[in-house]
Amino acid sequence: MMNPELRRNLWLSFSTHRLIAMPALLGLVFLATAFMDQGEKAAANLYVAAVSMFVFIVWLWGARNANAAIIDEFRDKTWDQQRMSALDPWTMTWGKLFGATSFNWYGGAMCLAVIAASGFAAGKPDVLANLITLCAAGVMLHAALIALNLHIGQFESRLIQRGGMGWLAIILVFMFMPAFTYGTDKPIHWWGMEIGRALFWMDTALLFAASATFAAWRVVSNALQVRTLPWAWPAFACLLSLYLAGFIHDESRPPSLWLAGLFVAVAMTYAALFTESNNLLRWRKLRLLQERGDLRGWLEYLPMWPTTLALSFLFAFMTLLTAPDLHTGYDRMGMLQPQHAITLALMLLRDACVLLFFALAPNSKRTLGAAMLYLLVLNMLLPFLAGVTGLDALRYFFLPFEATADPWNSVLVMTVHTAIAIGLVNWRLRNTGPA
Repeated sequence: MMNPELRRNLWLSFSTHRLIAMPALLGLVFLATAFMDQGEKAAANLYVAAVSMFVFIVWLWGARNANAAIIDEFRDKTWDQQRMSALDPWTMTWGKLFGATSFNWYGGAMCLAVIAASGFAAGKPDVLANLITLCAAGVMLHAALIALNLHIGQFESRLIQRGGMGWLAIILVFMFMPAFTYGTDKPIHWWGMEIGRALFWMDTALLFAASATFAAWRVVSNALQVRTLPWAWPAFACLLSLYLAGFIHDESRPPSLWLAGLFVAVAMTYAALFTESNNLLRWRKLRLLQERGDLRGWLEYLPMWPTTLALSFLFAFMTLLTAPDLHTGYDRMGMLQPQHAITLALMLLRDACVLLFFALAPNSKRTLGAAMLYLLVLNMLLPFLAGVTGLDALRYFFLPFEATADPWNSVLVMTVHTAIAIGLVNWRLRNTGPA
């Protein structure tokens, strides 16, 4: 039996007019392109036109439809009805993923046929790899937008009302355009290996398409109250760290994996911290589960950001342990010392506690805005004012990253910051009344 969610989206996406209009318009575009130059460059021009049309129809227009697949559900207040349906998470995931974008893939399939024919006719290298890259990147875009919009929509409805995460499609499109805008003869250096550009981008697109699809399924599972253990978020952080570390790998430097992992874990912690619910009710529920000794329930109810927060400390300690010399100048991290990795992880913990301090207030409103304002003041405005007024000691206290100072002092200063922030969170919990 056909997926009900897929069937619903197919009925919404297709009509007799659209079935005829898409091939007719594409045929006219390709015909006009072919007649522009009937010489040796005709096939090459047709190849470029077909790739451009695919990018527009599947990547951009398809991203818009995938974005709307979740946005419209929240705006029309039909998402709760979907949650009450008997569909399992995977059925709903691929029904939305390929159903909402089915018309785009209808047009994209025609573009792929022209790309293959014109590419082989023009003698283009790696035509098959480029076809796979185009399709995988499209799936990645659509799945990522479904996952992000559904994740944010559960906690921040105002962003959904303003259009959700559709702007992300533009960024991701620019990320994958180098696969087609540069020559395929120049290899990419990754983990000391030379990999053909077309092959590398194909593998990258397949990797992130699978990751985005899995993420969409996990978010749909959580939205349908199917509790899962929080291992996927830190696992993706490790995967992304391994991928990015390959670009900065150098045998003469300490293992790049720990440095890349640290910054990835920090970035992903901030991303989850500011997009998840951190209200008082959730933390009271976690405390009750802890008192009952229900470890699995506690893990299922735990937000995502503590997992990558713990991972950032692991990467920070590994950066410190693998540093070649802790007593001499160390320029492998720019102007920073290995000990500053611990400082950065402590700074992340402090900022998380600052947000929790506002989120755990009994009548908290505009928690995200208030926390971001105070963090901007603490991390940027106060250090800047102290610096321009010549108060270097005060500036160092607010932002203890100084190459000429003893790096262990930065760890000590940020430990003081973190202890104060943890104390404020404990005070807030003690003064919010009984659970």
